[in-house]
Amino acid sequence: MPAQRKHAIVIGGGMAGLLAARVLLNHYEGVTLIERDRYPAIPTFRPGTPQGRHVHVLLLGGQQAIEKLFPGFTAKLCAHGAVERDIINDTIFCYGARSPRRPSHLRGYTCTRQLIEWQVLQELRKFPRLTLLEGHEVRELLYEDGVVRGVRLHQRNHQPPAQKQLEERGADLVVDASGRYSRTPQWLDKLGYSPPRETAINAYLGYVTRFYAPPPNFQETWKLVAIQAVGSQQRGGAILCVEGDKEHPERWMVVLVGMGKDYPPTDEASFLEFARSLADPSLYEAIKQAKPLSPIYAYRQHENYLRHFEQLRHFPTGLLVLGDAVCTFNPIYGQGMTVAALEALLLDRFLSTTRGTPAEKLPLLFQKKLARLIDFPWQMASAADYRVIKGASARGLQRLTHLYFERLIPLIAVDHSISVTFQEVLNMVRPPTALFHPAIMARVLTYRHENGA
Repeated sequence: MPAQRKHAIVIGGGMAGLLAARVLLNHYEGVTLIERDRYPAIPTFRPGTPQGRHVHVLLLGGQQAIEKLFPGFTAKLCAHGAVERDIINDTIFCYGARSPRRPSHLRGYTCTRQLIEWQVLQELRKFPRLTLLEGHEVRELLYEDGVVRGVRLHQRNHQPPAQKQLEERGADLVVDASGRYSRTPQWLDKLGYSPPRETAINAYLGYVTRFYAPPPNFQETWKLVAIQAVGSQQRGGAILCVEGDKEHPERWMVVLVGMGKDYPPTDEASFLEFARSLADPSLYEAIKQAKPLSPIYAYRQHENYLRHFEQLRHFPTGLLVLGDAVCTFNPIYGQGMTVAALEALLLDRFLSTTRGTPAEKLPLLFQKKLARLIDFPWQMASAADYRVIKGASARGLQRLTHLYFERLIPLIAVDHSISVTFQEVLNMVRPPTALFHPAIMARVLTYRHENGA
């Protein structure tokens, strides 16, 4: 970044953009956040997040990261109805078979994405140095002599594009957090740079979500059910206890998932039949007498999508890219919001430690660090997808990693210590290397040998 740190612009006001704006306030005199949507006054659906009606799990690593950015955030969410839980003891995990439920040190919460995003926005509004431009869209980058110097934008309205007046906003740094449909590859191409190589993995996954009120006098003690599609299975599902409302103080968010074009249905009878077909009966048994509170919402956006900005040889000074603009995880894997929160902490560290670095080296240096952060969650998501794509497989080290996890997964149901370590890694509070400890590797090999593998 240029030595001057007066003004930064963030393109996109989803979770990645909101959290990036919070971090930039630590380093710049003023920050402008530009969002196409207009935010609702209460935690509810907005058009700019079409997947927002569906289950989003903020993993423990993401919860801890947001708490660092906004001290007291967890308490405020829980005051609005977020459900606290012991991630292992209060959850039915089924990876082909149920994992043991025992008290653990892993404690977090579940709630809707809308509540998390709304609360983050309330915290950001407290900063007078933040300018929030809602209902605006960035059309171009301001660029001169190899440096991005701001953006051209217009207000979103019903005028024809040719009649919309472009406004210029200067900045010492522009952060693109505009999501999957980011224009940065096109902007780079227009400016004479190579666009990034892109990797897409399509498992033809679809899911449907519905809200329920628990049956009267429901006796089960879990707060989350997660039935994973493993091995030859292509169906999964989950129930999350989430915040209620005045009429229904307790609500369940139920999602059904199908891979390989085995899309869950949206009619009542078929929805229940799909739930009954899952590998574990707990989800079906819970909802068959529960009261539906919403329509059945369907969502199909199949691909995990990765743009390899870190591989570029040249990149304009004054521009960084993060969030879904770099890597899009299907929300069903529960990684997107957590990765966005960890990226924000990475950006904070990066800006704190690179003041003496030549400005032209900073963008690619950041994108390389970001790629390392993304690598393991990408491996986890792609392993799940490769499993159901006919004729497709990973190569090299990635292939060996996928094979290792195929052998590890069955142990989660029979070995409590491995189950805990797996959840620590999955929740991004321990590094992936924890699952390659010699004791765990030996257990994996021995277990598979004993079972004829």
